[in-house]
Amino acid sequence: MITFEYRFDILPGKAAEYDRYVKGAGRNIWTQYRGVKTVRKYKSMLGGSSPQRVVQVDLDSLATLERILADPKFRKAKEKFHGLVTHVTDSLLVSV
Repeated sequence: MITFEYRFDILPGKAAEYDRYVKGAGRNIWTQYRGVKTVRKYKSMLGGSSPQRVVQVDLDSLATLERILADPKFRKAKEKFHGLVTHVTDSLLVSV
């Protein structure tokens, strides 16, 4: 199992649009794919500190992540998402 961790801030002035996106088109973007075990979403308790959001996606394998990232439907959703966020970083994590 691997964990894909995604850290980001919401662009200033885009908070309402971001909230609509994650409650609508982006709501189940990860869980619709086979091989996704768990999705955890976090919001900073410190308000303006960066990153404001962290998403962790547990997947059964790296091949699963590669398949998801290559999917045209996912790529379209990712493009929309990246219009709402900034300071994006990610990591591939394994348990030690």
